Amino acid sequence: MQKQNRLFIILTAVLMLAFMLSIMGGSAGASSPNAPKTKTPTPTLGPTQTPAPTVSSTELTQGWSLRSALNVTDPGTVISTVGYNVSSWYPITVPSTIMAGLVANNVYPNVFFGTNLQSVPDLTTQNWWYRGQFNAVAGVAGQQYWLRFKGVSYRAQIWLNGTLLDSNAVGTMVLHEYNVTNLINKGGANAVALLVTPPRHNCVDLSFCTVDWNPEAPDMQAGIWGKVLLDTTGAATLRDPFVKTVLPLPATNSADLTVYVDVLNGTNTTIGGTVSGTITKSGFPAITFSQNVILAPNQRNEITFDPAIYPQLHVLNPALWWPYQFGTPELYDLSISFTANGQSWDSKAIKFGVRQFTDYRTTVKGVSFAGYKVNGQNIFFRGGGYMWDMFMRWDTKTNETHMKYVKDMGLNIVRFEGDLGNEELYDIADREGILLMPGFVCCSAWENDTWSAEQEQVAHGSLDSQMRNLRAHASPLVWAYGSDCPVSATHLQQYKDIATGLHWQNPTLDSVATWCNSNAGVKMDGPYVWEPPVLMWDTVKPQSGSAFGTNAEEGFEAVPPEESLRKFLAPADLWPIGAAFNYHSGGARTPFDNVTAFTKGVNNRYGATSDITDYARKAELLNYESERAFFEAWNGHEFTGPDATFGVIFWMQNNSWPSVHWNLYDYYFKPGGGTYGTKKANEPLHILYDYYGKNVKVVNSTLAAQNNMTASITVYNIPTLAQQYTNQITSLNIPANSSTQVFTVPTISGLTTTYFIRLQLRNSLNQVVSNNLYWYSTSPDTLGNKSNWYSTAVSNYANLTGLNTLASNSSVTASASRTIASGQETVTITLNNTSATNIAFFTRAEVTAGNNGLEVLPVTYTDNYISLFPGESITITAKYATADLGGQSPFLRIRGYNMPTFVVSVP
Repeated sequence: MQKQNRLFIILTAVLMLAFMLSIMGGSAGASSPNAPKTKTPTPTLGPTQTPAPTVSSTELTQGWSLRSALNVTDPGTVISTVGYNVSSWYPITVPSTIMAGLVANNVYPNVFFGTNLQSVPDLTTQNWWYRGQFNAVAGVAGQQYWLRFKGVSYRAQIWLNGTLLDSNAVGTMVLHEYNVTNLINKGGANAVALLVTPPRHNCVDLSFCTVDWNPEAPDMQAGIWGKVLLDTTGAATLRDPFVKTVLPLPATNSADLTVYVDVLNGTNTTIGGTVSGTITKSGFPAITFSQNVILAPNQRNEITFDPAIYPQLHVLNPALWWPYQFGTPELYDLSISFTANGQSWDSKAIKFGVRQFTDYRTTVKGVSFAGYKVNGQNIFFRGGGYMWDMFMRWDTKTNETHMKYVKDMGLNIVRFEGDLGNEELYDIADREGILLMPGFVCCSAWENDTWSAEQEQVAHGSLDSQMRNLRAHASPLVWAYGSDCPVSATHLQQYKDIATGLHWQNPTLDSVATWCNSNAGVKMDGPYVWEPPVLMWDTVKPQSGSAFGTNAEEGFEAVPPEESLRKFLAPADLWPIGAAFNYHSGGARTPFDNVTAFTKGVNNRYGATSDITDYARKAELLNYESERAFFEAWNGHEFTGPDATFGVIFWMQNNSWPSVHWNLYDYYFKPGGGTYGTKKANEPLHILYDYYGKNVKVVNSTLAAQNNMTASITVYNIPTLAQQYTNQITSLNIPANSSTQVFTVPTISGLTTTYFIRLQLRNSLNQVVSNNLYWYSTSPDTLGNKSNWYSTAVSNYANLTGLNTLASNSSVTASASRTIASGQETVTITLNNTSATNIAFFTRAEVTAGNNGLEVLPVTYTDNYISLFPGESITITAKYATADLGGQSPFLRIRGYNMPTFVVSVP
């Protein structure tokens, strides 16, 4: 045996010497107009495969079945044989969690309605079998087959064609892959079986976890939630290509691109070949580069193309990737391949962006807060916390809609707190210019890190797998190692070492809560239930939730529109609010298992509600003004002053099931008051009112300064619309990427208890670019002294009941026209208030499927919940897919707070 080892070492040394001599006889493998012209000899270390191997990657979605292990007595060696009888199993497509598969087979119907989810038994107390059967392409001599699982929760035993591949594939977010060349039935049928053990309830495993924001899934998201792939390659395969981009900031007229890719030898012999890459973008010259490599048996090596050695990777005047509202998210294409003996053994392709994210620290109110720059420009991040469907179901349309709504609301970032792995969302974010903030989940084993040796392995593997997935994308702004609190110093350093080894090019955060880590750079001090707008603006005390510094999350209830409530609650459960309604709030036995704070806000500010229709219409008002004020307060302090802000996340962006708590739009994608309040607050150019300081400010969220603008304010009594105060400032110059104070509103005499404040911003052509209407009171909201981690007491609620005295307005007219192209429809809507005396307050336009049917969803409007003063008109547009009409004709429904509902046809 020792002699064999010596012979192997000698042979390897000879081969390496020959390879080095071949390199010395040529260039470094570069090939470009600026590179040396001498061609590097390619190693011919074999094996030569004739014919050339098939290079492919097939997602194994079909041919799968699911069954509880309690009902199966056969072992995995038998279940994983071709032709095994699964006629009594549930047919599924993969990816599919256990619960998703059972729901698809109608085992548990309509589980999101009412309290039906409570009737589903605990599915984590048993193991579950997954079985798949698939055909593999015929192979040639030397061809390799790789079986890859991109997400299995929480652990699994895996068999292929009667042979155990892995006795303990553990880790929900750990990628598991196997070289199955010697087990695969080439050109024929194959069978794979997984015996899955679900994670435990109450967040005690390093898995997905919903903490307190909704009931836990009965299966804890167990099963094959990620893609299953069968790859075929030659003797070598490529993994995880990545382009790191560095700019000479503050200049952006060049970029250094460093290309990394792992090469894995799948054989028991030493092999050699050439790794070649090409970077392309339309309108730019192609960049090519190559490098000869030798791999020992079963060796995995990272190959690096450094611009110091490959000068063509120093790029002049690159097209930069910019986030939404800052510019165009330009993307390049990288194609990389491994060739040997004139054959292609594997190839990979990715898109990447040339950009650089950097962080800095600023002390605000004695606390060090993190700020961020994109390509040297300050970026104020504003977004929400994304929630995956409770059963981790997804499709392209759903993913596209989430990101479409993010942009439509003027947001520029999505936070993934543990909801990692939906790779298509990352691709869409790259394309659309949406920043990402990924990291692990709070309040669970991820944070409470007294880990076993296995858990430590899972934590490391999870970070490695997910960072490898994300690092190649243009969109991730910052990775949060800990949420809320940091892990131990030892584990944190281990995390950082993994990130360094992966060449993670973006900023990181140790944790995101200053309450448990004073140097976190980000705060999380609530609130998590409804608070009046003044709380966000009051930075003098300051309150928990006051808009200063950088915030990882805060938010409040957001009861969806009545139409959505009726989709998941029975009529008897809609009113009065009771157990079923509250079941759709937060986790049981948490402070969030009710909407008491929100309901107090509705009743005490707008008047006691009489039924669900009255409650829902007033809730829409509350959602609009609250979520508008939330983002306005944070936007209004951005970057400068004693209350400087640098970014904020609203908790949450959406819900994992139909919920009445924490969202900017509901589970069904029906936009509500909060959606349009958020959209209004985040206009590229926006004029706003500070509820606490009574200041009027203009926020410019773009990189272009705006000059010669006019800001105006008019205050009206209710219901007469008598003007009590007006002011106008002309020749305003608004710097780019800034908040500018315009004036302070003085004390106004003669106001009615409830009154309107109307703000308008006009450009140099006298065109209105921001039109913003507030309703407030001479008896304002005031805050009490009692507070805790999720709420602050309200001592007095603003009296907004004057809105209920507005005269009924039946003088609103509407017209609509429609265009159709490529399966998408655009409806142009014109609203006209022909009344000479009455406002049309909080007017909602809805395109419906059929006459007075349900609103067509998903849908975006350029504006909605519009208030038209006497004689005014406005034109807005709605966009949706023709297929979402369900074969019905579109109609336009118009309703408002003080007007009768009416319907017009859409020709």
